Amino acid sequence: MDDMTPNIYLDIDGVLLANDRVATLHVREFLALVLERFPNTTYWLTTHCMNGDADEPFRNVGRFFDAETLTIMRKIKPTSWKVMKTEAIDFSKPFLWFDDDLYEGERATLLEHNALDNWIGVDLAKNPDQLNRFIQSFPIPL
Repeated sequence: MDDMTPNIYLDIDGVLLANDRVATLHVREFLALVLERFPNTTYWLTTHCMNGDADEPFRNVGRFFDAETLTIMRKIKPTSWKVMKTEAIDFSKPFLWFDDDLYEGERATLLEHNALDNWIGVDLAKNPDQLNRFIQSFPIPL
């Protein structure tokens, strides 16, 4: 595998789920695109998968996605972290992190690694169609 293939890190709440119970618009198409382009380097970075357990997201929120989307989601690799999501990021490789929220400690870690631009802020309240925008023009990691 090419060392320059970026890692893609995905949050669930506020990114793949628009709210506590509804999948985000275009979630299936977005995930299909991500996993087609980055099949071996797409990871969960969510409180629904902190302990390296690939089945945890499905137990927690799987009921909110249709069967086809769940099949696609099964290809996403788990991560492990304790306090800050940035603990799970491999800063030695290019990456994109799709998340709706960034805590100060995480922001500081990204700044320390000159990687703040690799965080893709998702704001579904402002733009419920945001995943479609990513499908049309996928961000490039710096």
